[in-house]
Amino acid sequence: MQRRRGPRVDIDVPELLLDTAEELFGTAGVDNVSMRSIAREAGVAPAALTHHFPSKRALVEAVVMRRGRDLGDEVRRRLHALQSESVVSCRDLVDAVLVPFVDEINHDPESGVRWLRIVITLALNGDEVIALAIADQGAGLGDIATLFITAASAVPYLDDAAVELRAPIAMFSMLTALAAADLGGYGRPIGPAGLDPEYVEQLALFTSSGLQAG
Repeated sequence: MQRRRGPRVDIDVPELLLDTAEELFGTAGVDNVSMRSIAREAGVAPAALTHHFPSKRALVEAVVMRRGRDLGDEVRRRLHALQSESVVSCRDLVDAVLVPFVDEINHDPESGVRWLRIVITLALNGDEVIALAIADQGAGLGDIATLFITAASAVPYLDDAAVELRAPIAMFSMLTALAAADLGGYGRPIGPAGLDPEYVEQLALFTSSGLQAG
């Protein structure tokens, strides 16, 4: 029997649209995906998409923040916890950022990598939605960049000026490597169970060594 025309009540339409947008944005790129193609892939009318997400911009922000809000809060909590330590290592700093992203990918490997690929692309282009994700979302802990720099001040022999220059390089490089874990150049260190732990360990060692160098 054909389903009668009308609003879909058998599914969570906003979640379906976010899932579909995340998949298409993560595989084809945000700029290459239209609202109409997202609606078509989700099997809903374009009007249903714009009812929930009035613009492509609103949809992009919703895709980023769906995972990014809780993940960002966890990074903040970890960095905030380092503030009370008298001595902090570069590995401590790296793990505070890396572990929440790894946990997110391990929880949902295929979609998690696609989502991170979207985030990295937007971040490298200086998109303001990333600044929103980095900023304090009401937890009262401060923004991630400030927390990272403050925690880094407790790392012995780590120059403050060097941290401000190296930290974005280190973090973006590390997260870019995670976002490409399903590609052949990295040996595809990811499967249905998540990321290869040895790959994660070597990535953490490489990033913390680069942060500490000099």
